Amino acid sequence: MAELVAGVDGCKRGWVAVVLIDGRFREARLLEGVESSFAELADMKRIAIDIPIGYGPREADARARDVVGGSSVFSIPEKERFEVPFAEGGGISAQAHALADRIRHVTALAAADKRFREVHPEVCFTAMNDMKRLKFRKKSAGGAFERLGLLRKHGINIDPGTLGAAATIPLDDLLDAAACAWTASRRDAVSLPAPPEIRDGQPVAIWY
Repeated sequence: MAELVAGVDGCKRGWVAVVLIDGRFREARLLEGVESSFAELADMKRIAIDIPIGYGPREADARARDVVGGSSVFSIPEKERFEVPFAEGGGISAQAHALADRIRHVTALAAADKRFREVHPEVCFTAMNDMKRLKFRKKSAGGAFERLGLLRKHGINIDPGTLGAAATIPLDDLLDAAACAWTASRRDAVSLPAPPEIRDGQPVAIWY
């Protein structure tokens, strides 16, 4: 039986999902709203999503930074840090605090739905590139072509004619979702750390 998986990335309208069938591109789906139930992905075997699942401090964040370098992976602090207004020096980055609603929502969903796995697109792309860091930032022209090339190398050829409403989102969000989908398709995906940490009874790891 054909296997459907999805990679999901956040976007302004909610979430964008790239669906693969047996590892090949099938379609993109736009899921409206941050609080989406992800009912549109009910037929997926696995869902790899670019959002932290579980609170910190997390070994996964440090392990992912070791892979990609730079500041594209930010640390997720304790749950309590998300419950107060953001302030400089408050023990939480502006990026993490801005994602608070998404993190809470998906962490709760993942506790009940084991299809969800946390991924980081840059870790996924690095893994596609034989664990060598990419040359260009994802929002640059060179970065877009570099990432498209890696997706194609791994059999993911995005058909612009099937994007539908997802054609309106930024290209880097779509490519990130496709990289997440690549990890979702990998039955031998690797976790950082291995095995995952258990925090609040929930496995915490970044997969690739």
